[in-house]
Amino acid sequence: MQALALALALALAAHAEPPKETVVLLHGMGRTTAAMSVLAQRFRSAGYETLNFPYYQKSPTLDELSEKLRRYVADNVKTERYHFVCHSLGCIIIRNAFRKELRPGLGRIVMLAPPNRAARLAKLLKDNGLYRWLMGDSGQKLSDDEFYATLPVPPVEFAVIAGDKGQRKTFSEPNDGIVDVEGTKLAGMAGFAVVHHTHTFLMNAQDTFSLCRAFLATGKLP
Repeated sequence: MQALALALALALAAHAEPPKETVVLLHGMGRTTAAMSVLAQRFRSAGYETLNFPYYQKSPTLDELSEKLRRYVADNVKTERYHFVCHSLGCIIIRNAFRKELRPGLGRIVMLAPPNRAARLAKLLKDNGLYRWLMGDSGQKLSDDEFYATLPVPPVEFAVIAGDKGQRKTFSEPNDGIVDVEGTKLAGMAGFAVVHHTHTFLMNAQDTFSLCRAFLATGKLP
């Protein structure tokens, strides 16, 4: 039934007018815009404009990254309506950006494998010198319960897609190798789905894109 519902949602989207909308993509920690290039190409083929937000988490603070995102959207989005599709740390950069007002026209958000509560691995590594040097302020924030207590929930429709192709060395519950499935959930989400992929490659999977496209088009996950 889930596969049929997804196929119907995509069929409706395919026969609609090509959306005059932009998808802004944000990669995760330790990655580059190349990590979201497959998704970007798929959204372009579906008729969307795409922007792939470039950032490097080590040097600026998380607040500075969120401010850079706000300026990037204001300067580069040319369509009236736009959406976010983000992976891992990118989801937290967006949530943090809602401490201030974003450019009008924001439609929906899809969070891929988001650490929506203090991440266990970040807590384990937060005092490690190499981790602190590589991940900077953002890496510390991911381990901070007090930070998460004040982190805004998006004021627009959003969905969460989690992976469960994980590991058992540091987790006893379902996980994607980096984030446990329960830790991705966020109160107020309009949709939630689990796909059988790892944290690192979840964004490249065809079923992940299909779910993202369905949610941006309909506001629902099959």
